[in-house]
Amino acid sequence: MAFLCLTPNSSVAQTDIQNRVTFWGGYSFNSIPFLGKTRNSETQIFAIGYQQKVRSYPNNRSLWYTADIVPYLHFYYPKRDEENRMVNRTGFGLAPVGFTVLQRTESFLHPFIQTTGGFIYMESNFPTDQARRFNFTFDVTLGANIPISHFAGISLGYKFHHISNAETGKENPGLDSNFLFLTLSIH
Repeated sequence: MAFLCLTPNSSVAQTDIQNRVTFWGGYSFNSIPFLGKTRNSETQIFAIGYQQKVRSYPNNRSLWYTADIVPYLHFYYPKRDEENRMVNRTGFGLAPVGFTVLQRTESFLHPFIQTTGGFIYMESNFPTDQARRFNFTFDVTLGANIPISHFAGISLGYKFHHISNAETGKENPGLDSNFLFLTLSIH
């Protein structure tokens, strides 16, 4: 991957960028019982996103609209319907509503906070047989953008990701993932 070999350049002009396409992936080593009740899940995700600047603010802050298509989301978790036997479940989805607040700085790291919401359709009822295939998601992300050229950048950080059926199934154990992610953005 040649883009990772480029040296970050803090002098790359980022002020005129109005939209970007992102390709990002993440891995969660373990789920936590915060909003969801399903523990010990390993999770992988791959998504393609779009961001468009909505508004610029003083002190180099900007607000961006954010949306993601999630062609791949995979869980490896203990299914309590089957005496906690480890199972694999895969899904796909869309997160059409999201916002990012970006702070440009003098250094090569530009911190941001982001949230998105959407839905995931799983291959079978998830995470239990009494749950549903159709689930809702939201996430909160803390990260940093690193410009690597006039047309591309990378981002890395942490994403808290929640998935549940929002009490529309007979059971709603939900699952909370803690993703470490890497993003390639093209603008």
